[in-house]
Amino acid sequence: MKNLFQVLPEDFFKPLTGKYRREYADCILLLFRSFKTEISYGVNRETVVKTLEGYFETDDLEMTFDDQTYIKDAREKANGVIAYLKACGWLEYEQEKNHQLNVVLYEYAVPIIESMNKIIREEEAEYQGIISQIHASLQNKDLYAKPYELIIKGVQENTERLISELKKLNASIKRHMDRQTNEMSASEIIDHFFEYHKNIGSKAYLRMKTSENISYFRSSIIEKIEEILESTAIMERAIAGYMEVEQEESRDKAYDNLVAILLDVKSMFYRLDEIIEEIDRKHTQYMKNAVMRARFKLATGNNMEGKLLRILDQMAEDLNQEEQNLDETETKFAELCSIYSQGYVSPESLRTIPVIKKNAVVDNLSGEITMTQEERELYKEALRMKNRTRFSRKNINEYVKMLLRGKEKISVEEIPVESKRDLIRIIYISIYAGNKANNYEIRRTGKRVKRMGFEFPLFEIIKR
Repeated sequence: MKNLFQVLPEDFFKPLTGKYRREYADCILLLFRSFKTEISYGVNRETVVKTLEGYFETDDLEMTFDDQTYIKDAREKANGVIAYLKACGWLEYEQEKNHQLNVVLYEYAVPIIESMNKIIREEEAEYQGIISQIHASLQNKDLYAKPYELIIKGVQENTERLISELKKLNASIKRHMDRQTNEMSASEIIDHFFEYHKNIGSKAYLRMKTSENISYFRSSIIEKIEEILESTAIMERAIAGYMEVEQEESRDKAYDNLVAILLDVKSMFYRLDEIIEEIDRKHTQYMKNAVMRARFKLATGNNMEGKLLRILDQMAEDLNQEEQNLDETETKFAELCSIYSQGYVSPESLRTIPVIKKNAVVDNLSGEITMTQEERELYKEALRMKNRTRFSRKNINEYVKMLLRGKEKISVEEIPVESKRDLIRIIYISIYAGNKANNYEIRRTGKRVKRMGFEFPLFEIIKR
């Protein structure tokens, strides 16, 4: 797996982390917008300079590109920004045949700038649109001529995007919850509540639960994925497509990777309920917290605590006024209440009444429940028998070594099957085949075999 900075230059993020990060971010987005009308991510350098010059004309900020000379001229700042972005690996120069110099964005910078745009616009995904694309591609019979290229790859990408968007919604609700603080006034809580309701409650959450309910197509999507897994013809075409697109030479690896992709997609659709339940829980918690905080803030003016707060606030104002007579204030305060030391703990006291705990006497264990030596040996033998019959990697490897005794390879059809337990053992033989510590490996044939009413892939077991 590649590291990010095997693709991006080391100084790529410097413009977005330095002193002028706001200006550089604006300039990058302006550059990107200027490329929209072009047939490529390249435009005449003079056009780019004029675009950035127009941006800096409304800004009196002095900028420096060498920590010594400070520049105020808009055109010089535009040229400095272009040179700095070029040095950090955002763009390069390309000369046309007519000697025109173009500014060209590097291809790896494009998705990062697009992400910057999405973050600023706070775009919300249409969940129903994503899931209907998955459903439509699985239902279109014409696409099954090339199932991997036209169906499976797109289904995998859209499913991951759907899960990602739901997780983003989950995270955004948590972010709004974290913004609720005890220091907020009642009006701030209400404003925050309506902001949440506008941006999350009625914009994304409500759509997810009503018009864009993501469970609408789920059953038929899972059914189609199972059909692909069970169809030998479709899987053969998918394997060929996978090997061509992903440059995979091993047919067995292509088959295993395809099965893993399809099972992963199926698993993600089953897990949608867990994600939605978490979103529901956080949404309910946010609404409850907002209402309770608002009610508490609005009610403090009428209850006992609110009245005391108003009295103390008024007294603080009196004490802070220079012309106020302090003796008069102290007299008024003395008339309101009396403070005295309390020598006992009463139910009305602010101190927590201690709870006295008593340690109970533990009864001795009865000697009747002690196991005899004979019972211990029987119990140990039962555990050993259970361990010998487990479908562990070691036991399966020993069983295959016994099957391969004197042979280099055998077909799965040669394995004796007398019970469902023998069928389960065959499944574990296939599962553990990838472990390098085993004395065998398997080679799939692409065919299927039926035993005791069950159908499974036909493969050969080969001694290592």
